[in-house]
Amino acid sequence: MIDIKYDLEDIKNKRKTIKKLLFERSINIKADNFSKIEDNDLYILFELYDKIFLFSWFKENFKGKIILKLSKQLSRAAGNTKTSKCIAEMKPEEIKFEIKISLNHLINFNKVDRIKYVGGIEAASVLDGLMLIFEHEICHVIEFLIYHKSSCSKKNFKNLIYNIFGHVESTHKLIGVKEANMSIFGMRPGDNVKFMAEGRTYNGFIQKINTRATVMCFDERGRYIDEFGRRLTKFYVPLESLMKDD
Repeated sequence: MIDIKYDLEDIKNKRKTIKKLLFERSINIKADNFSKIEDNDLYILFELYDKIFLFSWFKENFKGKIILKLSKQLSRAAGNTKTSKCIAEMKPEEIKFEIKISLNHLINFNKVDRIKYVGGIEAASVLDGLMLIFEHEICHVIEFLIYHKSSCSKKNFKNLIYNIFGHVESTHKLIGVKEANMSIFGMRPGDNVKFMAEGRTYNGFIQKINTRATVMCFDERGRYIDEFGRRLTKFYVPLESLMKDD
C-alpha cells in the first residue's frame, strides 16, 4: 500500500465512483447532503474505499478486525482511530482497530454558511466531509500497520495521505458544536445572560460554549473566586434556555 500513488484527477474520479456505488448500496445515503446515517453505512464506505483505492488489500490480506462507529462524543476531532499500543507484538488475527466518525460534524455541516475544508480540500457537502474524514482515518490504519505507530503531523502520514487521497493538510475546518451553537443562538463567551432554574432567575456571563453554555453567576457562597475576589457559582445551561441580559 505504501507504493500507491494517484494523480489528483484520478482521485476525484475514484471519489465519484464511490459516491455512485454508495447511493446504490446504502438505504440511508441517497444524496450528497443526506440527513440520516448509521454505522452500517461506514462499513459499506470502507469496503468501497478498499476496493477502489486500495486494490482490495484489506479484504484479501487483513486478518484482524476493524470496528466502525458514529460518535456523538467527538466534539473537536472529526474522526479518531485507536488500536493497541502493542500492535507490533500482536499476531495478525489479534489486531483490532476502532474508527470513530464524529456525528456532530456531520449534523452541523450546513448550520453555518461558510466554506468547509478537510485535509486542505474543500468539502461541498455532508458526504464530501464524511469521505474526506474517512480517508484521513484510513491512512491512520495503514500507517499503524506499516510503522506500528501513527501521527498525522509526521512526514510518513503526510506522504501517505497525499499520495493516496491528495490531502495537503492534516486538519479539518468543519463546523463543530461550539461554532454551530454560537451561530444558531447568537451568543458568545463573555455575553451577559439570564436563565431560570428552580423557579429563580439567575444572571451571569457565558464562560464557554460547547453542547451547553458554561455560565458563571456571582454568588456570595460560590466556590469559585475571580481576580477581584468575588465569588461565583458555575452552571451548565442549554443555550435555548438562555436570554441575553443587556
